[in-house]
Amino acid sequence: MKNKFVLIETILITTVTLLGMWFVPTYKTFFALIPIAYLLIERRIRKRTWNELGFKIRTFGADLHANWVLFVLVGFVMQPAVALWAKTYFSEYLAHVQARLPFGSGIGWGVLLSLLAVSLIGEEMTYRTLIQGRLTPFIGAAAAVGVGSVLFGLAHYASGPALIVAVDVGLIMVDSILYGTMFARRNNLWVVWLAHFIGDVLGLLVLASL
Repeated sequence: MKNKFVLIETILITTVTLLGMWFVPTYKTFFALIPIAYLLIERRIRKRTWNELGFKIRTFGADLHANWVLFVLVGFVMQPAVALWAKTYFSEYLAHVQARLPFGSGIGWGVLLSLLAVSLIGEEMTYRTLIQGRLTPFIGAAAAVGVGSVLFGLAHYASGPALIVAVDVGLIMVDSILYGTMFARRNNLWVVWLAHFIGDVLGLLVLASL
């Protein structure tokens, strides 16, 4: 159901979050938490169910089955394949991505995977539940997936040579389009989160070994 107040809130929250992440990177984590806090508070005020936010446990199996092709593609194929492609054909891009990896900071795999799992829930709540979910009644599912994916890509911007940055952001947008398509089909955040988590873990393993 369309609700212009929800649309205005979504635009404001998204704008504050992204501008804060871009222009005050020191507080990127703080700004990334704003959409999550908003969704949790708004759920209580408007008496939304967890299912409405995409946290659907009972239908997980059916929703995963309905999305199994995309799930395998984004969870097991794309990130390792891109890393291996970059190693063979685009070493500058590979170095750009590896520079963002946290291994040099001494973080162990146990802590890293725990942080990754939690942060990806927040990401999916922001770009799927909030942006894509709230825009869909107004602009349609396809356009909402597109808008969410463009913002998702730009939120992961890392400075560097123009071509490398364009490839980096573009590939992130492609991933997001597939995540968004999965969410649009069944509105199950857990399925999308699991695909995202597996993909990132496999990608990290491959990147760390190259």
